[in-house]
Amino acid sequence: MKRFALALLSDGMGGTDEQALISIGGALVFFSMQIYAVVVRGQAFDPLAFGTGFGTLLGATAAGFGLRSHLSTPPSNQNPGP
Repeated sequence: MKRFALALLSDGMGGTDEQALISIGGALVFFSMQIYAVVVRGQAFDPLAFGTGFGTLLGATAAGFGLRSHLSTPPSNQNPGP
């Protein structure tokens, strides 16, 4: 099980893929909150509100990764000069 979890979270270069970590963590929190709200508190859980917030978090994370890759990758088509 540990090997499977590490394969899900690996970025292929020995590091951790933060996007996958956030997605898995968010899914676990979503189901935990739903079970807690319905079973323990006896109230309805609003998945639409949570889904909207979680979708915004994923969008911001994706935009951050895109900006980071854009700023850290040197352009390959630069002329070396005369």
